[in-house]
Parts: sequence; C-alpha cells; structure tokens
Amino acid sequence: MSAELMEILDENIVYLATSTTEGKPNVVPIGLAHATNDEELLIVDVLFNKTRKNLEENPEVAISFTDMKRLQSYQLKGRAEIFKSGEIYEKTLDIMKEKAERQRESLEEITDPEVSKRARKISEMHKRLKPKAAVLIKVEEIYSHIPESKERE
Repeated sequence: MSAELMEILDENIVYLATSTTEGKPNVVPIGLAHATNDEELLIVDVLFNKTRKNLEENPEVAISFTDMKRLQSYQLKGRAEIFKSGEIYEKTLDIMKEKAERQRESLEEITDPEVSKRARKISEMHKRLKPKAAVLIKVEEIYSHIPESKERE
C-alpha cells in the first residue's frame, strides 16, 4: 500500500466483507481501520457477531472504501487473524484512543446543529464500547474501483 492509500484507509469508513464456509456473505461498516505498514492493517472487533464467526471459520476477507475528497476508491483482499490480547491487541487500543481524539476534533467543525447532536450521541456511545479483539489483516491484493486508474499498488 502506498502512503496515500494508507491515509485514505485511516480517514474513511471501510466495509469489511466476510463469508461463511458455505459462501454466505456478510458486510459490515468499520469505523476504525488503520494501516500499520504497507502490507497490514488493523481493525477492531467491538460489535462483531456474524463477522467474528465468519473470521474464525474463514479468514479470507475483502475491504472496500471510497474517499470522496480524493475521488479514489479501492478494494483490498487478504487474510485476517484475531488477537484477544497481547501486543497487537494493545496497539489497537492505542489507535482507538488516537482516532477518538481526531473524531472529537472533527465534531467541533460540524455546523449543522441536528447533525452535530447525532454525531455527539454516536461518539458518546462509542466511548462506552469495549473492544473484544483486534483483527490483523495481511493485504494480499489491491484493486482500484476507478476504471481510469487501474494501477495496482
């Protein structure tokens, strides 16, 4: 992954696709996805149910995300590994704290009172959620969704 792709991943909501061993798909939005280097990214399991079961049975995943500011969109494919404790889990907790601080700062920029109220409510809910696990994804393939930029990272 390029530095720009890592930044896009960190700044946007991503969609994690998993499937059962029988091939039944499941897609969930992920608010915390952070590239730790050019081949790996971390996500946090806070509310996973079907997703967690799928990851345990079938570690093959796909992540899709779009950055409207840059007009870029990608799909990453790879293998996931679950960590319920240890160094990788602790690193994810640190990343969560950093991202929560950035989120608080961006909430201050919202001018629409109704949107601001909803965003603050969601932010407060997220503070109460406790992570169950860290999911480390080793990226094996990268695809652009934008036809005119078919370059592979």
